[in-house]
Amino acid sequence: MAPRLRTLLEFVKIEHTLFALPFVLAGMVVGMRHAALPFSWGTLTLILVAAVGARTLGMTLNRMVDRAIDARNPRTATRALPAGAMTMTQAGALAGAAALAMVMAAWLLNPLVLLLSPVLAALFFAYPYAKRVTWACHFVLGLAFLCAPAGGYLAVTGSFAGWLPPFLLGLAAMAWVSGFDILYALLDVEFDRQAEVHSMPADFGAESSRRIAAGLHALTVLFLAIFARVEGLGWPMYLGVIAVAGLLAFEHATVDPRDPVAINKAFFNVNAVVGWIALAGLVGAVWIG
Repeated sequence: MAPRLRTLLEFVKIEHTLFALPFVLAGMVVGMRHAALPFSWGTLTLILVAAVGARTLGMTLNRMVDRAIDARNPRTATRALPAGAMTMTQAGALAGAAALAMVMAAWLLNPLVLLLSPVLAALFFAYPYAKRVTWACHFVLGLAFLCAPAGGYLAVTGSFAGWLPPFLLGLAAMAWVSGFDILYALLDVEFDRQAEVHSMPADFGAESSRRIAAGLHALTVLFLAIFARVEGLGWPMYLGVIAVAGLLAFEHATVDPRDPVAINKAFFNVNAVVGWIALAGLVGAVWIG
């Protein structure tokens, strides 16, 4: 792989798109079901472009805003901007291209998605600044993920009618992401306190934060179960909910605040598949009717 491409993929953490994408697609599936619409490769392609553009924009803005803090943190000092592997001009061009892709895809989908796209961009921009002022920064990121199922749903339907099921999916996504963002912040507790960066672990301590994250992940399972009930889905969705509960329980059983390797394994290995399992349960339930 060419060094520049490797730097770019590492910069935007393209693999993190796997976290949000299944919830976007779940919203699309629910929208197709509500509107009795057939599957469309064109719509799917536009949704994927919008989702990848949004995720790239969010990560790029975060890296740009946090570049000075990242340079002071030994864990993040090797990232592209603080290490000098990428310039701010290049990062700004990437953010602009990602925003353009997101907006163009939204425009081609329908007017409502286009109208709401700046809301998502504003949340991405707010997240890195939120951690400078409040421990509630994790929920700003969660709000961005709450928009994921709504985006997929609105992309198909173009209407807020039948809003409750995608909203429940959004609440599940929000609780899930906020919870694992709290766990990820365990990696930087001491640095965050020294740098006056806020997070739940830095402000409230590791053990209290782990309990809060566990509570949020319990809510994730609860919201998924309520969604299944409200949407009238069959056993595959409930099987998916049980599998998600098991994965999240495993994540909390293996997370050790003193072991960065364990945190990274829990963060990447477990969370990369949680959304896809929920999506598989949804698709299976819709498939069998």
